[in-house]
Amino acid sequence: MVDGSWNASPRPLPGGSCDCWRQGCAAEIDADRVPSALARDGLVFIRQGSIGGVRELLDHWTEPVSHPHQSTDGLTVIVPRHRSVDGENEAGFSAAGLSPHTDRSLVARPPSVLATVMVVPALTGGESVLVDGARVLALLRRDFDDGVIAGLRLRPRSGGNGPPLIELRGRLARLRYRDDQIGSPHSLSGREDVLAALRRLIAATRNRFRLADGDGYLVHNHRVLHGRTAFSGSRRLVRLLAEVEGGHPYAWLNRGFRLADS
Repeated sequence: MVDGSWNASPRPLPGGSCDCWRQGCAAEIDADRVPSALARDGLVFIRQGSIGGVRELLDHWTEPVSHPHQSTDGLTVIVPRHRSVDGENEAGFSAAGLSPHTDRSLVARPPSVLATVMVVPALTGGESVLVDGARVLALLRRDFDDGVIAGLRLRPRSGGNGPPLIELRGRLARLRYRDDQIGSPHSLSGREDVLAALRRLIAATRNRFRLADGDGYLVHNHRVLHGRTAFSGSRRLVRLLAEVEGGHPYAWLNRGFRLADS
């Protein structure tokens, strides 16, 4: 095992509460079981890890995915900046809260794996916010048929309809979600009721976690939405973006998550 420990989050019971999707009831797992845990739960917690340790873990089964703000392959330091750079997501590099979202949601092929490591915790606030999109989709499908859901788009703030917000392809699903200055949900058929239900479910099922120095998480970026609360202090978090290597048994994670998990 590389440094740190990996804690697999138990899957919520169908129709039950998401209270078990939390740090406190996770079991430590070996590094070679991380891909299967991520496929099952969408989330793996990191305890007392390091940037190098997480990078080593990912190198065994993923490839880095570049980001415009990275400092090295797939790695970006998220810290408040005194001034923004043209074209940046200013909120991401501020002390403001970030609503739950998918990273790189508007690109043709969003990264499937996102990992974070806390380097300097906030003085106050700065809790990580995670939402299990599989849970949200399962609840949404109780009230709306797949045809209505297929009409949802992630519309860029710059205009146009944008890519499907929820893609259903056979037994796999993929979410692209954000509701901020970069993009927002939109219904091609004008179904404001389904948009309101989606926003309500995301708000109702979100989970908040306080990460200490060296703590973090891996999430399936096509399934789990992530964000943070507003904070004070020089909070510093490192984010790594990746996708599963093509020949790996869990390469299907690059196409979405299994609907059976929802």
